[in-house]
Amino acid sequence: MGRILPPLLFGIVFFGLGIEQGIGFQPPGDVQSAPAPGPVVLPSGSKVEMALTRPVWAAKAKAGDPLYLQTIFPVMVGGRVAIPAGTYVAGTIDSIVQPTRKVDRAEIDVHFDQIIFADGYTVAIPDADKAGAPVSAAVADPGATLSMVTVQVSRNSDILLDNGSQIEMTLEAPLALDAGKVSQALPLSHAPAPGQFRPATLCRATPGTPGTPGTPGTPDTVIPGTPSTTIPSGIAGVPDTVIPGSPPTVIPGSPGTAGDPGTVGTVCPAPPLVISSIPGGVTVKQTPTPPAQKKTRLQDEKKGQS
Repeated sequence: MGRILPPLLFGIVFFGLGIEQGIGFQPPGDVQSAPAPGPVVLPSGSKVEMALTRPVWAAKAKAGDPLYLQTIFPVMVGGRVAIPAGTYVAGTIDSIVQPTRKVDRAEIDVHFDQIIFADGYTVAIPDADKAGAPVSAAVADPGATLSMVTVQVSRNSDILLDNGSQIEMTLEAPLALDAGKVSQALPLSHAPAPGQFRPATLCRATPGTPGTPGTPGTPDTVIPGTPSTTIPSGIAGVPDTVIPGSPPTVIPGSPGTAGDPGTVGTVCPAPPLVISSIPGGVTVKQTPTPPAQKKTRLQDEKKGQS
């Protein structure tokens, strides 16, 4: 018994020292590290709700201009957050159809190509032909997730899309995201605060009410002179005596009074309203189509006789 006790005591003391010094003991066998979390994959057709962070000016906007947006609602997949609210999305304008006198709508074709997370993680958005492209933005080509945004806006408005305009993006292809980098972005992401997007619609001066017309000056007054008087001659033939009349008197009229200036007014166009933002190629442009020709009663009778 005396021979067995010392080794047991030695083992207990060594085990205690290991715990105190932080030495870990692994069970026998192969030690495997915890598997890394798999990618988060958003399926095609996923909706991403966004708000515009910079306005689109009616006079300056053109094809090739960038668009910058921010997600306003988190995108979930499988019970996990794939895109947190507050994540940035970059896009580009492809074409613009301006409103007219008869059509108070604008159509803006855009494509979205990048998602920028709060931790700097950047992902290229693939199109339907590039599904399965690498996740890294350094090697992935820019995508072409298209959308046509229809806006109700007056041709007198300064802008086509206002700050905070809500646009929906529909992914055309599955989007694979690095789960670890998304997790790092979660605590850094913040949804846009209410009132964060200040409207950019401008109020413009309009011509004032016309001034009241001035009072016209009185016309000059002309007083004619008296006519010359002729005295008939006497017997001796005395020449007539002409007494010239007084010259006409001219009284200058008073100058007219200037009208009062009109009052300058202002007009504030209604802010643009996004009616729809649907995937590109789904809708028809607002080019008017000719009305269908109505058949006359005579044409229907001829068709029945044939």
